[in-house]
Amino acid sequence: MRRSFIYAGLALVAAGVVAVMTYSVPSSRRSFPAKAESRLKGFGAGGTVDNESYADLFTYLVQGFETYRSPGGASAAYPGLPSQHGRSVDGMEGFSRVAPLLGAWVRSGRPSRVTIADGRTVDLYAGFRRGLILGTDSRSAEYWGDIRDFDQRIVEASDVALALWLFREPAWRDLTPTEKQNVVGWLRQVEGKKVHDNNWHLFPVLVDAVLHSLNVTTNRSGARRHYERVKEFYRGDGWFSDGPGKVFDYYNAWGIHYALFWLQQIEPQWDSQFIGSAQEQFLSTYKYLLGSNGFPILGRSVCYRMAAPAPLVFAQAWRSREVSAGEARRALDGVWVYFVQRGALRAGSVTQGYCGPDPRILDNYSGPASCLWALRSLVVAFYQPPGSALWSAKPQPLPVEKAGYSVRIQPAHWTIVGNRNTGAIRIEKPGAGAAPRPLEDYGLLRGLASTILRRPFRPPNLAAKYVSPVYDSAEPFCGCLP
Repeated sequence: MRRSFIYAGLALVAAGVVAVMTYSVPSSRRSFPAKAESRLKGFGAGGTVDNESYADLFTYLVQGFETYRSPGGASAAYPGLPSQHGRSVDGMEGFSRVAPLLGAWVRSGRPSRVTIADGRTVDLYAGFRRGLILGTDSRSAEYWGDIRDFDQRIVEASDVALALWLFREPAWRDLTPTEKQNVVGWLRQVEGKKVHDNNWHLFPVLVDAVLHSLNVTTNRSGARRHYERVKEFYRGDGWFSDGPGKVFDYYNAWGIHYALFWLQQIEPQWDSQFIGSAQEQFLSTYKYLLGSNGFPILGRSVCYRMAAPAPLVFAQAWRSREVSAGEARRALDGVWVYFVQRGALRAGSVTQGYCGPDPRILDNYSGPASCLWALRSLVVAFYQPPGSALWSAKPQPLPVEKAGYSVRIQPAHWTIVGNRNTGAIRIEKPGAGAAPRPLEDYGLLRGLASTILRRPFRPPNLAAKYVSPVYDSAEPFCGCLP
């Protein structure tokens, strides 16, 4: 009898292991075509990264969306571990986080129709318009849902609004009065909603700016209050803390300055002197964090890693004095090559980790499509026309490829050390502790709890992400494939 209980227990554990390994958000019944992986050859070992390589990368990502999208295209069920927000929001992210990429591509004068690996021609504008209409219609089966306080939909609304602005000339004109009413009504739900006291304040600001640009009456005073709160996080030299404390990470690059860039594009007069000065000052130190052999990752949302070069890329829109077009192109090329070769893209999507999938560092708020924020460096790259400086420039060496250095970022209390001989870059944080903080493993029990309760129980690992004394590009705290 006792032996039978042991065998039953072992069987239960084995079943749990299988469940843990397979627990994910159900994806589309269509499978991603294996031949589409050849689109990434320019980023592979021995490949040559040129403008055509990026066009292939874009087509690869369109193929991913087309593979996993819903029938109406207002959501996409990418494969992967789910977030704490539920399947509906996870699916919406599959639309909202890809839509700006499509809009930037078309807005820059590139073709609105692309042919994907399975031979189909995809109309990017028609697909966005269809998804926007269905997602904002409360009578639709693909309605995105009402927006409430602290709702992830507030985040996604800003990307939807940005995509609408990028597609604006045909999209806004082509909507019927009822469709416009639905779109405006859905987006305006962000007004007056409570948000997390960090970079989230910028999401209602972007929504407001887009609607204002479309001559829609909005609550401008509410948007101003959110914006002024973000300015209270400013710590000087272009750096913001992500909230009222002293939390510094790459949200400066892919969250805060990214949003400020788009705010200036949409509404150029909005606090232009402060934003312009802050962005140039930020570039003066941030550029030392990027190399062709990775960068010293730390902080939360590690899976957004390919968005890191975005500030160097969008700085070309105003011909920055701090970063040349050749340096920006080198940073973009280097980051994408580094991560593509190490498993960051798979089956048309961005994997949930640093290199490949890694639930130890995947935040509970991140779902299968959340990692598509990694595309933000491509959004700002494709926003620039094919003949622009970024796409015409010959890549130039990054700071670590020219000389060694030790650069102090005073607001964050970081020292960035670059080694020209190895290409390695590290962040030193005096006073953070004597030894690196280890990652807590995902573990069988967490996996079983996630499977049984159908919600994530990933370890937060905040100590490992924020308070180790050194973060080194050569030895990422979360590990990486060789």
